[in-house]
Amino acid sequence: MSLARKGASGLVERFKVEKNEQNEYIFTTEKKQDETVTVFLTTSNDVKAAQKKQLIVTTASTFTLTLEAISERPYFIIEQGAESYVIATRNVDVPHMNNFRDMGGYATESGQHIKWGMLYRSDQICNANDAGLKALNQLGIRTIIDYRSLDEIEKYPNPTINPAVTTYHLDPNAHAAELSAQFQASKEDEDKNLIASIIEQKNKGALVDRYDIVMEQYNNFVSKEKSKAAFGKMLKVVANPEAAPIDQHCRGGKDRTGFGAMLVLGVLGVSKEEIVADYMLTYQNRVKRNETKMALYKKLTQDEDVLNYLYSLIETRAEFIETSYDKIIKEYGTMSHYATTELGLTDVDIANMKMLYLE
Repeated sequence: MSLARKGASGLVERFKVEKNEQNEYIFTTEKKQDETVTVFLTTSNDVKAAQKKQLIVTTASTFTLTLEAISERPYFIIEQGAESYVIATRNVDVPHMNNFRDMGGYATESGQHIKWGMLYRSDQICNANDAGLKALNQLGIRTIIDYRSLDEIEKYPNPTINPAVTTYHLDPNAHAAELSAQFQASKEDEDKNLIASIIEQKNKGALVDRYDIVMEQYNNFVSKEKSKAAFGKMLKVVANPEAAPIDQHCRGGKDRTGFGAMLVLGVLGVSKEEIVADYMLTYQNRVKRNETKMALYKKLTQDEDVLNYLYSLIETRAEFIETSYDKIIKEYGTMSHYATTELGLTDVDIANMKMLYLE
């Protein structure tokens, strides 16, 4: 999927970069190059960074670079014709976290792009080991938005990244009953209790379509008052000039975080196509995690109906986030109108967000 903006010479197709398991950085753009591209390495998200190292000069549309080990997150300055811009990998390496990523780089309807290194989304930070906490600290995170319930936080408390980091606990309280039962169970028994609840429903003939449960939650995000209060507060925090860099997270970084990320991207003017694509990166990032989770479930039950139901609760499907997005657009016209009429944002807040996060 291309990221494009209007530059002085027309439409410029920006490069994107991904890191593979061999620690190689693969640069690609969808448009065949007819001009020289120069790539610099830096540890700053500032296109005017004073400290940078030239890596390559090329006219190729795809090329691979191997970097020497560096202790900080790498950013890349691309000089492409008359344009200069920063790119980075979408996924950020944080040891023991499987879904930490940057929402930078997405194009908006205005032709601008979201700044890298300002808006993050992730799974719960309690997963990070000491090396992970060091990596998070190096990102300069100033604000954490934690969507988890008090029960979840008590069982899985986040360690301190830095004493200066401010954390907001903003529980949307939009879970369907099955998910609430899991979160309220003890840490040791939550999987066992969840399975017992599902089996009980099945035996009573009351087990509803498993995807209805997830769809209910995504509709609740849009319309439930406690949910609107939580996400409205989140957007107010994001609009605060002192808050960034910000990481928003829930447990796995899929549902609550997915909805919150959708709101931020939508208010900033990112297209539905890009929002859904961003959401679906969770699917890729959680493949191994979900395989491990299902292996644990299979030790507790061999009932295929129950296992299929359990998988639906951790699965990532485009239609989940599309349900929320489409409901907002149908009822409010735009994401910004929803934010101002239902979530308490002002036009000034939205202008501040665009000033802070777009370039």
